[in-house]
Amino acid sequence: MSKTCRPSPSSGDPEWTVRQVVPRSEWDTTTEACPTCGEPVELCGPHYQVELDRERTATAGSKLTRERRLLSFCDESCATSWLDDVESR
Repeated sequence: MSKTCRPSPSSGDPEWTVRQVVPRSEWDTTTEACPTCGEPVELCGPHYQVELDRERTATAGSKLTRERRLLSFCDESCATSWLDDVESR
């Protein structure tokens, strides 16, 4: 499974669809910044993950028609706040 891709899509981008919001605790030593508050999110500990998805134009020789982004949040309240901001735009 791929890890979070950066930069994260802007919250006002209508092409992206939220696929799932789930609590996670992965066995990974990576640390990322929370998109809402900027605090470090240690992926080896408990955190929340938002999966975004959108269609993409396949290039010649490519079969990929979907693009996925994973965003890691420090807790449920930051994930909810980010999602509320997305919905209000």
